[in-house]
Amino acid sequence: MKILFFDMEFANGQVPGSIYSVGYLVTNEYFEILTPATDVCMNPECEWNEYVEQNILAYPKEDVEASPAFPEHYEALKALFASVDIAVGFAVGNDVKALRRDCMRYDLPEISYRYFDMEKLCRKMDEHREARGLDGCVRAWCGEEPEHRHRSDGDAYATMLLLQAICKHAHVSADMLFIAYPECAGNSVSKNQPKQQKKATPQGKKRHRRHHSKMKAEKGEAK
Repeated sequence: MKILFFDMEFANGQVPGSIYSVGYLVTNEYFEILTPATDVCMNPECEWNEYVEQNILAYPKEDVEASPAFPEHYEALKALFASVDIAVGFAVGNDVKALRRDCMRYDLPEISYRYFDMEKLCRKMDEHREARGLDGCVRAWCGEEPEHRHRSDGDAYATMLLLQAICKHAHVSADMLFIAYPECAGNSVSKNQPKQQKKATPQGKKRHRRHHSKMKAEKGEAK
């Protein structure tokens, strides 16, 4: 199994998507690293939220804005998600929504993948129920302070450490845990996508046959 651990940061909550960094690493179900932690920066092409700029942004704003925008990273991201069996994040719904909205913003097809939410899993555990947020859960389960907070690759790596600690505690591999908690998983593709319309031709033929039968009946009555 190939597992993608990922995290995203956003420049402005008022702008749909507005992703400015995607951090990730890939492991197998035993947490052997297949792709080292990587952070991809991109120009969000919008005004920055003041709080994000002053407290969250881990890179010089000028460097981020000099990076290519989302469309130029789209194919690489699509290939990344397609190359793994599942994508794991913390409070992953925010990232799933942002990625979907950036695709919509730039008129690109949605990226389809299966995901698993570590925040939901932690809420289901009997242990460390008092822990909140990625920081708190990593401290509680791993006994260490997460590094590179609010840097996407750092948060992705911390998410991996958290899942690893829970699997070790439960004496299971990651794939076994995913099976045990299907309610923490989901699919990225929007449920509100328009359904494909049925073809009109067969219906037209049926209507034509019904009309034809009616004409035959009328002719019979006339005789």
